Amino acid sequence: MASTLSDYTTKHVTILTCDGRLISGTLAGYDQLQNLILKHCHEKVYSMENPMEKVELGLFVVRGDNVAVIGDCGEDDEDKEDGGGGEGGEEDLDVRAEPIKEIRGNR
Repeated sequence: MASTLSDYTTKHVTILTCDGRLISGTLAGYDQLQNLILKHCHEKVYSMENPMEKVELGLFVVRGDNVAVIGDCGEDDEDKEDGGGGEGGEEDLDVRAEPIKEIRGNR
């Protein structure tokens, strides 16, 4: 797995953790245990009662044993800062959804 992470370094990624958190940011680094370092990151918190909330985290480390899924968001930090991409995800702010349940596996 670590060999494919090199393709994601310096790109904007979203991580789904085993405890159901959705964290997005720029992948700054990783190690052989899949521990991830994200910079300029935030967590998206969903609920049925309130619109989606973005919690700024800044520099953040995700332990490798808590990573369920890593995905390339297809947008770079430079594109967001330059205003590229039109709306830039403003439509996501009014999304309401059930929180993602914890992923239970072979622990």
